[in-house]
Amino acid sequence: MKKPILLLIFLTLFITLCFANTYTQTQFQNATSGIEGETEGSPLEIIKNWQALAVIALIISCILVAIAYAVGTGMEMPEIKAWAGNELGQIFANAVIILMFIVAIGFVDTIVSAMVMTSGLNIPECSVPGGSCLRNVTDAYLYDYIETAKTGARSVLINNIDAASWANRRMGLNCLTIYCLQLGLTTTMAGQYVLDMDMYAIMFEYYTNLLSFMEAQRFFVNQISFKMGPIILALGIIARTFYFTRKLGGLLIAVAAGIMFFLPGMYIFDWVTLDMAMTGDKAMEDENVYCPDECKAAPPLAYKADGEKLETVQEIYAALPEDNAAAAKELIEGSLESTAGRDGTLVFSCYYEYSEEDCPSVCRALPYPYNAVVCLNTSTVERDCAHLNENCKVVRYVNTEASSFDNDTYNKCPSMCKVVPPLRSNCDVDDCLESRYDCRVYKRTGSELGSSLTWWPTPNEDAGNYHECLIAQNCPVNLVAEQSCAYVIPEIGTCNDEAICGNCPAYCRIDNNPNYTEEDQVDFDQLPDDCKDETGTVFSEACMNCPNSCKVRKHDILEITVPEGMCSACPAEKRIVTPSLPEEYTTDGCSLDLCPGEYRVVVPRSSCEMCLFAEESYAYDPPIQTQCADICKPPDNAPIKDAGSYMNIGEDGLVGREGIKNIAKLILPIYLLPLFNIVATLVFIKGLSTILGGDIEIPGISKVF
Repeated sequence: MKKPILLLIFLTLFITLCFANTYTQTQFQNATSGIEGETEGSPLEIIKNWQALAVIALIISCILVAIAYAVGTGMEMPEIKAWAGNELGQIFANAVIILMFIVAIGFVDTIVSAMVMTSGLNIPECSVPGGSCLRNVTDAYLYDYIETAKTGARSVLINNIDAASWANRRMGLNCLTIYCLQLGLTTTMAGQYVLDMDMYAIMFEYYTNLLSFMEAQRFFVNQISFKMGPIILALGIIARTFYFTRKLGGLLIAVAAGIMFFLPGMYIFDWVTLDMAMTGDKAMEDENVYCPDECKAAPPLAYKADGEKLETVQEIYAALPEDNAAAAKELIEGSLESTAGRDGTLVFSCYYEYSEEDCPSVCRALPYPYNAVVCLNTSTVERDCAHLNENCKVVRYVNTEASSFDNDTYNKCPSMCKVVPPLRSNCDVDDCLESRYDCRVYKRTGSELGSSLTWWPTPNEDAGNYHECLIAQNCPVNLVAEQSCAYVIPEIGTCNDEAICGNCPAYCRIDNNPNYTEEDQVDFDQLPDDCKDETGTVFSEACMNCPNSCKVRKHDILEITVPEGMCSACPAEKRIVTPSLPEEYTTDGCSLDLCPGEYRVVVPRSSCEMCLFAEESYAYDPPIQTQCADICKPPDNAPIKDAGSYMNIGEDGLVGREGIKNIAKLILPIYLLPLFNIVATLVFIKGLSTILGGDIEIPGISKVF
């Protein structure tokens, strides 16, 4: 009676495990293939699929138990039968462990993917089936701090170079006559900058240590956790299958779980809690989201003959006679081309000739193409949208008359440096629509008044889409955005280039537009002779031809808030910073002690570099808003991963130089939290190892507590 029962148990277990293997390969394939893929190509080819290997080990152990039970029964050996019964229980335990790990992989990746989706992070692996979301989020978290530390290190190096340039400058006085015995005296101009050099060197050493620590963590997560982890897990499951290696197997399984799931999960925990602790409870955020008026504008549903756009259903009903509700509905649906309005003006439908299917509403925005994949169909959608009446489209112009518009910031970026966007409605001319979007670019060269436009791309003749790029030259281009089908970008280059500013010295590059106020006009008596022409009343020809993109405005110099007593004896024309300055710019009332560099304006080294820090909308002519999707999105109560956001904390609580405060802010996420992660992972491994029967002590773990 016992033998049939044993055989039935064995067959049931075998069928169940086979079904579990099939189910694993189908239902959980997407959730686990990301981790499996990390071991593909491993020198240990037999361990590249730990699930299948674990199931095979279970089947082998089932066979061994069945053989042992048969031998114990047939030879009446109760010890063998007892051992087989105990091993049968361990087989079930191993099967449960394998199933729990498979479910855990899918569960963890699902949770992390949901967090990524609600946070708006750009991690493609979290939206692609089979991608290891946990690994890529952890990598993104570590990479973001590495880039933040690198940015800080670069800033320290740049500051160190500037300090070294000032510290190594010398000025001397020599007497070549016999009466003073040909004596000479040389002294430093700003020797105190040597102390700054030492400070920057120490700060850079801190940054290198931070980078080394983060790179080590990133290497462990990428190369050990998600590549060696599956291998250790497979070895642990195999070892736990057999009684003589069961303790080692339990420990290996616990180690694999710790480094594959728990340690990366701790970084996700850091990502969530650090943001909450430093920026406050996001659940208490104000739900009211500021959205500029230009972003609220929608593509019109209809328009009047005089050009007035009707964006909402209410506006259409208000524009038509009260007894013409049926016509209003037909205009909105696009079944009626036009009808007479309440004031006698014709009202035209925007969906009569070109329906939502022909030209979707998301594509009825300029500059085209808008941010939607459906708008990129050049053969149908783009052509239909090009022929659509321009009154049916929306351009998100920034209201320059609004109180929120910063006119001074807008003017700091010269008009020569502003990008002219393609705001022409119909670009279906001369095969323009057959060209590639990235090739519809022209570069603006020359002076403010005598600009010339040059097609900018240089396509590879060997490329398959060479012709599509070449015909972009047929697109209409103009400095007036409403007449252009191509982007016009400014000329970019080094201001010291002879083709841009000729032989005009950098300290002469001050904008002197005659339209400026009297206060902003340049006082030529304060400038060296090599800045002026023969009359001494205007700039030299080379300096006049130098574009405004390489100049500073006197208004920007006067705008700097200067403490009382500082720079009072230094004219604004001399309060500038360049690699080389005349002696009178750094002596007497303009000495660096009386007028330090922070109260001076840096003359641009590269054309248009002053536009880099302006809002993106201010870099266009006319100013347009291109970031509505980011500005007007609902409040994000989920944590963010951007390390730069963490660098904004404690502005009122930390005291000292900005560079030192930035290093202090990185100590917590780069040093302290990872150490906490390691300790927590060791505790997890020790506890799970005990549960799984891995009673091998981890050396030194007791001393941690």
